[in-house]
Amino acid sequence: MSSSRQLYYKVTQIRSSIGMPPTTRRTLEALGLKRRNQTIYAKCDVSSAHSLAKVKELVKIEVTDQKKTREEINQERKWKSGFEVIPEGTRKVYN
Repeated sequence: MSSSRQLYYKVTQIRSSIGMPPTTRRTLEALGLKRRNQTIYAKCDVSSAHSLAKVKELVKIEVTDQKKTREEINQERKWKSGFEVIPEGTRKVYN
């Protein structure tokens, strides 16, 4: 009973690699992380889990079932354009 759904690690670098040993820096570089708050998606397998265990203090890890592209991630961060009209907004009384 194996599921055909592929799982991914959503990895976000939350701490800088400044002052870390060279092996830790190379591990982050191998994962594709270059700066703080950068997010990547890695397949759930033994090799990526081992690499993530080496840098667990520097990253935040979540498990998801879908991999988002860079464009989709950027669209999530953007504000919606325009404004929202609230009916009867000026007449509302706040207590």
